[in-house]
Amino acid sequence: MKQFTSKTQKIGEIGEEKACEFLMKHGFTVLERNVANKFGEIDIVAKSHGTHYFFEVKTGRKGGWLNPAENLTKEKLRKFLISVEHYCLLKGIKDYNAQGIVVILEKIDPQSPAKVELIDIN
Repeated sequence: MKQFTSKTQKIGEIGEEKACEFLMKHGFTVLERNVANKFGEIDIVAKSHGTHYFFEVKTGRKGGWLNPAENLTKEKLRKFLISVEHYCLLKGIKDYNAQGIVVILEKIDPQSPAKVELIDIN
């Protein structure tokens, strides 16, 4: 698994963990995390009802300057979607969906409550 070292990376790691908990609670099976290829990275690969789902996770603190969704720039989304298409091509996956997940943390603490929201980015 990827090593997170900076404060920003630690926040992202907590957000990805909260996102995985949210997905599993809603019937998804998490297959892989932090899948990198030559086009970029996929934060979470999951599956539900025979369909693969690919998630880009953005995390921020409650009361922060920006909504984490604002970090889903057109360029980041473009790279993410190309990464997903590449992954699906290599694995022979035809039925898939790409989505964003925004995680708002009360505090930078894995035990802290979080608000998790799915965003359709297709």
